[in-house]
Amino acid sequence: MTGTGTDVSLSEALETALETIKTQNLRIEELQRYVVTGRETAAPGSLKDLLQISKEACDAVSPMVKAFYKKCSAAFGTSKLKSDATFFSIADGIVQHLLVEHLFAGNKWAQIVGEEDETNVNIMNSPFTVDDLVVPEEFEELVIETRTKIQALAKRIDPNAYKGITIFVDPIDGTREFATGKGDYCSILIGYNNQLGDPVAGIIYRPLTEPATWAAGAKSENVAMGLLDIPKVPNPKGVLVTDGPVSDFLEKVIEELEFVKVPAYASGNRALMLLEGKAGAYIRDTGGFAKWDCSGPQAVLEAYGGCMAKLPKFLLNKELESYTYLKSKVNLDFEPNKIVLTLSNSKDKQVARLVRDILASEVDLVKEYSCLMGLIALDKQNLENLDYFHEKLTNVEKNTKPLYT
Repeated sequence: MTGTGTDVSLSEALETALETIKTQNLRIEELQRYVVTGRETAAPGSLKDLLQISKEACDAVSPMVKAFYKKCSAAFGTSKLKSDATFFSIADGIVQHLLVEHLFAGNKWAQIVGEEDETNVNIMNSPFTVDDLVVPEEFEELVIETRTKIQALAKRIDPNAYKGITIFVDPIDGTREFATGKGDYCSILIGYNNQLGDPVAGIIYRPLTEPATWAAGAKSENVAMGLLDIPKVPNPKGVLVTDGPVSDFLEKVIEELEFVKVPAYASGNRALMLLEGKAGAYIRDTGGFAKWDCSGPQAVLEAYGGCMAKLPKFLLNKELESYTYLKSKVNLDFEPNKIVLTLSNSKDKQVARLVRDILASEVDLVKEYSCLMGLIALDKQNLENLDYFHEKLTNVEKNTKPLYT
């Protein structure tokens, strides 16, 4: 028999099934731009356990960060210009306060260093304040909710397992971007470092992307987890560059490598871009970044099979030497007569204005947490070609010296 109702219904069912499969495939393709790893339960007191708690803390502060971001403007009173010419927001101060004074409360750590350590925050008694700024009353309930969540997470941190750990925190890396409508490039950075000052675990978390994208890792425990924004076409021959001037050394390095420039904002965002395949290298000889910008990202990159190291030792003998991430009153990576004194790295800006372009001879002249010795960061694929990078960079160095600042 032909042309029966059964034949028609089977045809319709087949057509519906094919349409469903097509829709599902489109949805899968959209979701595949994100890579998710590391959902397994961690042992209490492990670095992975610490990272999972850190991730939940970032999740907890995200709604508050988003709320401040929507309202962030000088007219509204939620931002001001700091003396070092970078934008500071209420969100920056409150996020650090929640992490340092609440999540990391108690005698559980060796030391804690935060970018906003000099900020005076009150979120216990109304009106809430950050330095001389009053937090608008409409945010108080959200701040209290966030504080409660963070305090609950703090109770899950083992009180004895991390006594040798020094924490570096950048509450909102890319504060200028936060204050100028480029929030997708901002990230929360937390780095955990051992007694030698070497990064052992870290997290980079973009709170303002949809969904939030992040990566965390601890190489010693073979932990690499995250939610990454993977492009359809990777760019392993891209070198990340800042939005500032590119030095002569770096210009020639990119040319020698036969790579291309990839403009990128903010240190944490750049590290995530390496993991996401949006570039394969991040190299700089000039400064303008600090240790809270690098502690967490270095740990994460290393956990994912990549690297982040100071530039001089790499040029000298291919050694991947880490910055030293410990609390200190002086810069632990300072080398005399090698770093050009600038407004960015000088402890006293007036001195830097009076003596432009001189080499710093004394450690007391520079900020204790400035990264002064450049940077080379590579993703896993390019780290496998380390000899190639060393050859090309040293070729450039013969005629064009790095400008360490």
